[in-house]
Amino acid sequence: MNKPTVVFFDLDETLVQNRLPIQDVFARMYFDFEESLGAENKSVFFTALREQAASLWGGMFYTDTPPEQQFIECFEQAIATTKNVDSSRQHVLAKQMFDHFLNLSANNVSLSPDALDTLKALSDNGFVTGIITNGMEQVQLGKIHALSLQEKVDHVIVSAQARAHKPHPRVFNLALSRAAAKPSLAWQVGDHPVNDVAGAIRAGMRGVFYDPDRSRRNTAFTEVEEKPSHTITRLSDVLGLLGID
Repeated sequence: MNKPTVVFFDLDETLVQNRLPIQDVFARMYFDFEESLGAENKSVFFTALREQAASLWGGMFYTDTPPEQQFIECFEQAIATTKNVDSSRQHVLAKQMFDHFLNLSANNVSLSPDALDTLKALSDNGFVTGIITNGMEQVQLGKIHALSLQEKVDHVIVSAQARAHKPHPRVFNLALSRAAAKPSLAWQVGDHPVNDVAGAIRAGMRGVFYDPDRSRRNTAFTEVEEKPSHTITRLSDVLGLLGID
């Protein structure tokens, strides 16, 4: 097997970990706007937001409206269901809630153990590095910039830039194009068996499965045709695979 020239990493639950579950982040966001929305309307609000967001993820690239604006519209429609905010204020409040969510999300991440050391060792040994992550640009870039990760890698690719989500090949092809890399000489390291491993393999790359607590390696790929080239428990295990001391 040829050594890669470029190693890409997933962001969430790979290079970074959430301090609080995402549900708790949304709950904090609601609490901070509770005076406007009403404490009694929390369940109604989140039922509506979940329904709107589920529809958004699958169809966000079928319109020219930016995904962030579509998400604000999800907030706006959820606010309307509370019947606690005048219609003339709903859009402004939705934008405020979205901005607050961005801030909470960016400050909810911490680096995974040995993430920085791994990225530095790869760079020092001549490998190109990058991040390939699913999501909206403002949300994902907020996390990346909060930890200055953009300074530690050569390329950052957010799936929305390709107008697709991993595991769609268009996301990986965009990353390969930016890195000027052949698929056969590129790895993707990530925690998701389909989005990261299978998606990379379908694009002609190698997929490395990150399973830090060793809990999923025996079951994660039972219904996935593609299998990882390697399974690792620490990000620094990549260095050993590449012969870096």
